[in-house]
Amino acid sequence: MNADAYFGKWGFEIPDEPIAEADIAETIEAEIVVVGAGTGGLAAANAAVEEGANVVLLSASSKPISRGGSNHAAYSKAMEAAGIPRNDPAFYEKELQANGARVDARKWYKFFNHSEEVMNWLIDIMEGRGYTTGIESSIPTLDNESGSIFYLPGAHGWYDDEHPGMGMNQTLVVNELARRFEELSGSSIYYKNIARQLVRGGEPNGAEGRVNAVIAEREDGTFARFTASKAVVLATGDFSTNRDMMAKYAPQALRYITPEEFESVDYDKELFYGGLYPGDGQKMGLWVGAAWQKAWPCCPNGGGVKAGPMDGVLPFTGLTVNRDGKRYCNEYGMLGTLPFTTEMGCPGGVSYAIWDMNYAEQYPLPWINGSLPYGTPNELSIEETVASWEAMVESKAFVKADTLEELIELMELPASTLDTVKAYNADCKAGTDLAFHKDPSLMIPVEKGPFYGSVSDTSFFLTVLGGLRTDDEMRVCDEDDNPIEGLYNVGSMAGDMFYAQYTYMIPGFTYGSNLTLSYLAGKFIVENE
Repeated sequence: MNADAYFGKWGFEIPDEPIAEADIAETIEAEIVVVGAGTGGLAAANAAVEEGANVVLLSASSKPISRGGSNHAAYSKAMEAAGIPRNDPAFYEKELQANGARVDARKWYKFFNHSEEVMNWLIDIMEGRGYTTGIESSIPTLDNESGSIFYLPGAHGWYDDEHPGMGMNQTLVVNELARRFEELSGSSIYYKNIARQLVRGGEPNGAEGRVNAVIAEREDGTFARFTASKAVVLATGDFSTNRDMMAKYAPQALRYITPEEFESVDYDKELFYGGLYPGDGQKMGLWVGAAWQKAWPCCPNGGGVKAGPMDGVLPFTGLTVNRDGKRYCNEYGMLGTLPFTTEMGCPGGVSYAIWDMNYAEQYPLPWINGSLPYGTPNELSIEETVASWEAMVESKAFVKADTLEELIELMELPASTLDTVKAYNADCKAGTDLAFHKDPSLMIPVEKGPFYGSVSDTSFFLTVLGGLRTDDEMRVCDEDDNPIEGLYNVGSMAGDMFYAQYTYMIPGFTYGSNLTLSYLAGKFIVENE
């Protein structure tokens, strides 16, 4: 590898041989063709069909696809009913700064300006079908200025008696949007149709003119052409199981992919850690002249989870050390940056949490059950919290000992870890963290048994975000930033929406921004193409 090779054509950038006309068994005509039955594709398709457009939706999967279940909005009628204030736009500016200004602020503020109307639209749909809207419980934050930067409430989800809890029910959303699309369009979704090539200027993999069709491979190995008089919308997910694309566009996250996932393709993957999809939509776009996003590298969602017990969804804020038995960060400050902070400060990418009964009794925030909706009594007693730790000990996820010396030995940490604990305890009693300046209220000495510990490696990876260059109307653009006529993309594959490391400060921002921008794209296409 050298510069000439790196900046030359990679294999995935070289188009496949055009699919021959003789191999196309069927042509399906529509005004708008949407490729992908995830949240973004379904939102765009529903928005367009509401306006009376003739929309066809095809997907490589065998069903609607989702993972998780947090959908952020800056405000909504559900937030109003719960007494949650409208998000402060200044918070988004902080996040733009945290991203090094390497994201498209037009998209971020378009989300902020329109997420309320789009979320209310989805609330009406889901409640009309018998579900209850909930807002995820707020992460407890310290009652001071520094604590306010760590969490922005507004993650919406839906539940019923059969599917309780918050944060994991996106399947309900995509299933209902898929049903609604078929009801409104009078057309079934074409599942198990893998989009292989775009048609531009009448030619598969063409370099000029308008994108007016996509050719898909069907389950029986034959091909179908889906023509679009207005637009083709790509919503095909990420490229994390394309090894070359990861090497070029997200090399910092390449080691998080399970090697076996490069060898096979499963379009029905949902909440899977270790690599998702092969970048079909990104490749097709490149083959017809699309440019890659401007920000490099692309942003991973995942990379590491800090050790220790969580409070709701707030990571452990007690004493954390690396394999050398030394502290490596402000444990509270890691909330938004924990994957890379752990990787940078922990040789081997492994972190170790150490805590005791003081952590249960002196922790300044309420212990909560984070799966319950906002407004539902969810505080846990100290006894319930300790019982949850004991359950983790029983499952061997945590270790427990009567003395610190025994705990450190069980965790296979060096004996010098005791010196770290002593220095930490001294700072706790002095009320000043001399090493990393953690908030004094979280400086809780580790000295009251029993003692607990846990270990975490940085193996967590959900998806990689980004891809084709995309303007604020979700049009795919070329190297000169000119939109390619008739070609849009939405969802996790849209370029320049995230950078460096996915934000954990705005829970549900992936789905929330995806939902809002995809819905608006569907409306825009009908009105402007």
